[in-house]
Amino acid sequence: MKFSDFFIPKIARSDPKVREQAVLECQDKDLLKRVIQHDKDEHVRQVAKQRLDALSA
Repeated sequence: MKFSDFFIPKIARSDPKVREQAVLECQDKDLLKRVIQHDKDEHVRQVAKQRLDALSA
């Protein structure tokens, strides 16, 4: 974990596991869409898509 990670939201941190946990807790559909489009980790993008689908159901 980078020192700068303490100053940014969990969903933007460098550790993919932290971002994944933040996605699982996220209620913001627009933010999840941005994660799906822009996150560099494939697994985090997949989890965000599943979370968005669950919120839309």
